[in-house]
Amino acid sequence: MSDEDKQWLQEQMKAQKTAIVEELTEVMRDMQSELLRGFQSFSTAQTIRLRKVEADQSNLDAALSGRVNVLEQRLLEIELKLGMRGLG
Repeated sequence: MSDEDKQWLQEQMKAQKTAIVEELTEVMRDMQSELLRGFQSFSTAQTIRLRKVEADQSNLDAALSGRVNVLEQRLLEIELKLGMRGLG
């Protein structure tokens, strides 16, 4: 094999290597895009669930606060009936 043939072969191999690298790079970018879209869908669903939990927690806090207020009012009425208001 002559030097010219060797050089031509090296150039051909280099061109094929470049083409393979470019193709693999494109495939990896496509895979990355698919993964990101999948994560975005998952994240959106999780965000909705989290907002529901936060709303439920807020409703529970409001309900508990209301119940505590009712209990404090009832306790105050009992204390007033028993004449214990000034003792506390």
